[in-house]
Amino acid sequence: MNKKSYWLSISMFVLILIWTVYYYAMRYTGGFADLKDRVICGAVALICVAFIVKRTIDFLKNKKS
Repeated sequence: MNKKSYWLSISMFVLILIWTVYYYAMRYTGGFADLKDRVICGAVALICVAFIVKRTIDFLKNKKS
């Protein structure tokens, strides 16, 4: 993959992570957050963080090569 696609995918996952945190914060402060929100938002956040770390590591490995 080229450099641009790495940063595009990282940016996409960062935006999804920001939106997930915002969504959960709005539900929590409104008093509407329940177990389903915690599980879904937690899973999405975990997936986003894992992909951000993986893509960053891949980028750094290919940069050194």
